[in-house]
Amino acid sequence: MSRTLRLVHRTGYTYNGPAVASYNEARLAPRANSAQTILHTRLEVTPTPWSASWIDYWGTAVTSFEVHEPHEELKVVSISTVTVDRKPVEGAGMTWNDYADVAIRDEFDELLQDSERTDPGEQFLAAVGEIRAGSDTPAQFVEQVITMVTDRVDYIPGRTSALPTAAEAWQAAQGGCQDIAHLVLAALRSQGIPARYVTGYVLPDQNTEIGETITGSSHAWIEWYDRAWIAYDPARAQVPDDFFIEVAHGRDYDDVAPLRGIFTGAPGSKMFLTVEISRIS
Repeated sequence: MSRTLRLVHRTGYTYNGPAVASYNEARLAPRANSAQTILHTRLEVTPTPWSASWIDYWGTAVTSFEVHEPHEELKVVSISTVTVDRKPVEGAGMTWNDYADVAIRDEFDELLQDSERTDPGEQFLAAVGEIRAGSDTPAQFVEQVITMVTDRVDYIPGRTSALPTAAEAWQAAQGGCQDIAHLVLAALRSQGIPARYVTGYVLPDQNTEIGETITGSSHAWIEWYDRAWIAYDPARAQVPDDFFIEVAHGRDYDDVAPLRGIFTGAPGSKMFLTVEISRIS
């Protein structure tokens, strides 16, 4: 059954004094794909900026904007209405030999390499190696890795920033959805399985009445390749369904950060963020 969701994401920065100018990129518009139909989307920025829209390397809609006047606060509001209708996706049952094929490794090279965020550390890699030794199939390995990560790392809902590396999340034994996703990505890539980071939103209470607005947050999950992209949300221990809205995918959080930028004039800044989601149908 499809769901139509309305999303309002408010974010931006308050500066410690007037910023003379700021230069930013926003990745906030939901992705149009076979599972999502975008009925409406718009981005509002205050103060009024110069802006340009484009599609980045990973296929994400980006709005670049610049403010060239003194301002003590930058407000960004993304408003979207999306119909989501996700169909079950089944993998082809690739073998370990399939993943070792040069063609696979060439095609997905960027999604097989560690980034700074997905640096696994020796301790985590050792634990992953033990699981690999006992896994007859890649699918079995993926399932057991997710179980290991979620058993060890406590999920902290609402955490809006990612730890610098997956290894730090493993040592801390806690983290946000971003950190749990980075750990799973690190494990899969270390054994030659292409995997990517996905960001978006999830309606936290699926029993919400139609028209009721509830507080949500941005969210992250993963997809791994088995002749098709198989999505799984390790933080919530579920397959993404019609209550998930995808915005972007890439190698890690740094490829898909919702808002990033630089500014001049003020000595510092603080980011703010609120997300509201409501069911339309």
